[in-house]
Amino acid sequence: MPSAKFSVRVLCVFAALLLVSCKSTAKKRASGGEATAPLRKLNVVVVTIDTLRADRLGCYGYSKIETPVLDGLAKRGALFENAVAETPLTPPSHASIFTGQNPNVHGVRNTGGFVLQSSSTTLAEILQQQGWDTAAFIGASVLKKLFGFNQGFAVYDDEMPKPGKGRDAREYPERPAGAVVDRAIQWLNGQSGKPYFMWVHVFDPHMPYEPPAPFRQQYAGRPYDGEVAYADRELGRLFEAVQKKDNAGNTLLVVLSDHGESLGEHGEYTHGIFLYDVTLRVPFILAGPGVPAGMRVSRQARTIDVLPTILDLMGGKAPGGIQGTSLVPALTGKDIATQHAYAETLYPKMNMGWSELRAVRSLRWKFIRAPKPELYDLSQDPHETANVIDRFPKERAEMEAQLKAIAGDGKEKVDTAMVDQRTLEQLKSLGYLASFTPRQFELTGTGIDPKDRVNILRIFELAVSGESKLSPAQRMEMLKQAVAEDPTNPSVYYHLGTEYEKAGRFKDAMQLYQGATEEGIRNGRLYSRIADLYLREGNKSEAIFNYEKAAQFNPSDVESQNNLAMAYLENGRVADADRVYNWILATGEQHAPAYNGLGLIAIQRQDPATARGYFEKAVAIDPDLVEAQLNLGLIYKMMGDRTRARECFEKFLAKASPRQYAGIIPKVKEELVLLR
Repeated sequence: MPSAKFSVRVLCVFAALLLVSCKSTAKKRASGGEATAPLRKLNVVVVTIDTLRADRLGCYGYSKIETPVLDGLAKRGALFENAVAETPLTPPSHASIFTGQNPNVHGVRNTGGFVLQSSSTTLAEILQQQGWDTAAFIGASVLKKLFGFNQGFAVYDDEMPKPGKGRDAREYPERPAGAVVDRAIQWLNGQSGKPYFMWVHVFDPHMPYEPPAPFRQQYAGRPYDGEVAYADRELGRLFEAVQKKDNAGNTLLVVLSDHGESLGEHGEYTHGIFLYDVTLRVPFILAGPGVPAGMRVSRQARTIDVLPTILDLMGGKAPGGIQGTSLVPALTGKDIATQHAYAETLYPKMNMGWSELRAVRSLRWKFIRAPKPELYDLSQDPHETANVIDRFPKERAEMEAQLKAIAGDGKEKVDTAMVDQRTLEQLKSLGYLASFTPRQFELTGTGIDPKDRVNILRIFELAVSGESKLSPAQRMEMLKQAVAEDPTNPSVYYHLGTEYEKAGRFKDAMQLYQGATEEGIRNGRLYSRIADLYLREGNKSEAIFNYEKAAQFNPSDVESQNNLAMAYLENGRVADADRVYNWILATGEQHAPAYNGLGLIAIQRQDPATARGYFEKAVAIDPDLVEAQLNLGLIYKMMGDRTRARECFEKFLAKASPRQYAGIIPKVKEELVLLR
């Protein structure tokens, strides 16, 4: 078997996560906004519990779940009864928590498609610059360092587990609270003893609701409640470790959620679509030095107030250009400038083709700017069931004016930003962005009102959610109905297309996706799926054409970039393949498939020594990348290193999928026999 020829054979390519960390740690900031005065040497622990409703904790009046850990923390500190998030989406909400800025200022506007820019100063950066050890432990891939949330963290643990071996084993999108807490405690026990800032993010109780035993049995029929109870137990282990570490009582504990969860209210089954309090109102508990025990604060608080509050308790000042304010005066009964809270969701616009929503909230009133605007009197109608916009014109006008002061008239053009602007400038030097036009959304506050599409949300709940009990045929029928009812909604095409592909109905999937483009739906995800199907058919020229379109819409979609580079390589366009692989490496920290691809290019260029270096990098980054193990083994064999060649072939055989590599495995076994 000719080794070189076998090495350049294009094998299947799989998704890998892009890890962006090209930001400089010494950034120039505007003077006058930094917390330059020395801070009190307090440790800071921030815990964010994803998707936790305020009304699902005992300390907030709920008696059907046992949450002794968080209830106990509330007794030791202050509880904010009316805390609200700026958005019901995880990444933009966390960006607001750690920058003190509204989403329309920090620029993270949705889940996916946006990166927290280095122009925003984070709490971690402020503390790191003053000598604090900083570490973060993340429970879900939506907060991976790819999206810029690692700014200021010396340790950013965002490694998700894999369900199995081999390159076809993708990372899980989340890990349970217990695994996150284990990593945090491990770091804490080995921490240097300097003041530290630790962020722990637990993804429970986000969908899918799958509490472990014994919570699954204890909360049978109420899996969301079971996940809340489970997260509470695991945080008890974390707080115990913090207490053991902190003999002097010098630790601030801050616990809050990024947003709540709509469990069927208003026709919504999770979060992200609407701006009602079931998804905006969050628990917020603060304990430690300077915080009175057992205090309950009734004034409105916002998650943008977290950063300035922490810095105030540490004797510092928040950076300039933020919209949050310190809540410390409220701890002594004084007024705070939090009368109005801004909220937005662009998810309906970007993901569903509907209108975006914006809102402004006070303790009594909430105004929602929508195609059909809404006004709620929260004092009389806390569940927001009666739209009283026609009965209170004065209050409507006042709230509209407040919203306009915060977010303008709602007319705005938003470009998705998949990489930091500084990194983007570096990438342009590769010449791959010459024809790139950022995906732009024009916000007008007009279009389809999400309230008029609750039937589509119902179909998604029945046919798409992890709780769906429907057969594949039933799911397809429901999703076909959704396409007919909502033909400009990109998500219905994705979900129906997924069902077609899982059923092997690839022609139906192709027809569906092409129909989506005829409806004016244009984005990288759609073109990438079309390209995948062309590649499956063996039509490499059409695959390349559509991968190139996908790359123009979303240049950091590494899976599509990898497939594009492989298609270039198969078509003999080596220089184009080389450019794309280098693009991937320039935007990512480490990316094994790209190194493997560059190794294949080096083989084609008759440079086995360079190829060996690339393949070695690939397997060092990801030992489960069986293609790289195979290619490296072949290189070692060519160079006469029989021992290492044998090791690579054995690793390939141990991890390669018998179905996927059925034609290759026997040949590798033959090679092993010859090497013995």
